[in-house]
Parts: sequence; C-alpha cells; structure tokens
Amino acid sequence: MLTPAQPLRYLSYLLRYWEEREPKPGQPAMWRFSLEDVETGERRGFANLEALVAFLQAKMAPEPPEAEPHATEEPSPNDPR
Repeated sequence: MLTPAQPLRYLSYLLRYWEEREPKPGQPAMWRFSLEDVETGERRGFANLEALVAFLQAKMAPEPPEAEPHATEEPSPNDPR
C-alpha cells in the first residue's frame, strides 16, 4: 500500500519492434523488440516477446520497503571503547 511519503513510480519507454525473416523461404518470421528509456536514452534489446514481457513484469514488481534508519548508539561514559 502506498503511503503519502512514497512517490508513484513512472517509467516511460519507446517500444520498437520489427520482423526478421530467415533466409530460407517458408521459415516463419521472428519478431525482435527494443525498449528505449526516454529519460536516459538507454536501450535494451529482446529476442522475443516473452523476454520483453518478463523485463516489464520485473520493473512493475513491488519495491522492497526502505530500511528503517538505525539510531546511532552513543557509548556510555563507562564504556572502555
């Protein structure tokens, strides 16, 4: 559940996909995919639709909660440290 302190995640990609044909007639075409992060320009290529979907599902997975900051322990005056 989102709390007011947690910003919503927003990701934006440019999706490209194209058909690659095998040189042999009668062979099925293969589809290739790429995503470009519009903020950073980083590109990722995918050999098939399953790999693309797996990447997107991983990006949409819940983020682990942030660790609580630990209070720093002050040594007591009798501590030999």
